[in-house]
Amino acid sequence: MTSYLTAPLSGEAPRPFEELVGEALNALPSTFPRDITQVMVALDIDGTILSPSGASAQVVESIAALNRAGAQVVIATGRSMGAVLPVLPLLGFRRGWIVASNGAILARVHEAGYEIVHRHEFSPAEVIDEALTALPHARFGAEDRNLRLISTGFPEGEIVEDTELVSVDELRSMRTPKLVIREPALDRDAFESILCALPFAKTHEVFVGWTSWADISSLGVTKASGLDELRRDLSLPVEGSVAIGDGTNDIAMIQWAAFGVAMGGATEEIRVHSDFVAAAVENDGAAAVMQAILRWCGVASC
Repeated sequence: MTSYLTAPLSGEAPRPFEELVGEALNALPSTFPRDITQVMVALDIDGTILSPSGASAQVVESIAALNRAGAQVVIATGRSMGAVLPVLPLLGFRRGWIVASNGAILARVHEAGYEIVHRHEFSPAEVIDEALTALPHARFGAEDRNLRLISTGFPEGEIVEDTELVSVDELRSMRTPKLVIREPALDRDAFESILCALPFAKTHEVFVGWTSWADISSLGVTKASGLDELRRDLSLPVEGSVAIGDGTNDIAMIQWAAFGVAMGGATEEIRVHSDFVAAAVENDGAAAVMQAILRWCGVASC
């Protein structure tokens, strides 16, 4: 069986899918639109719609059903475009929107490929310099279109994009949508504690993943900012916005959405910001929410 680099499973006990759909349906706000074309559904990838074994049939069909019905389905991820593109075939995602790099990139996907609509970059020099004072052996990565530029080797299998080895000085001199800081010698909590004590934690967005890996972007650039930019471009109502995720980089969009959903595998740090806690990825919690939206809007899923 193929294994995918993504968040680990939560260990949640199996639950009946129809029960999960019913719970999500009952949780939808009364002001949620009945017109499916007024709905935007933002889906995180890792730990939300992708597990180590891939994307389930329920997830793939639910995304397809929303697209067929006229909803706007948005993949909202911390991944770069180069790391998102290999996942799209697993999801059957042939058209729609991508908010990548934690909101720094907005792209439109179509049958012929994709196009970048918005791209927000920053200079990482200040962040790199401050990080090296506390983490002298840290590894850095920056995005340059679909290529990941790295200062030294990352642990095997962690980077799915094509990479090019460059000096730290070269990374300092470029502009990038997102900087990655990785320190494999530290556990996640110690790493996060060190980063959050550095000055750039107050001047930039800092998102720590499930290991000692952090995504850094410009202050104010989050999945929520990228989604709201798209929502306004499409003239969609705030009342029809849904966001589903499980990580610290999902908190902003969960708070932003009219219906913010935390996955069952999310920690309490994320759950406290949500309107609803869905089942974990191994129980197709995101698919259950998508099916509930279809039923609320009176749309058959197949």
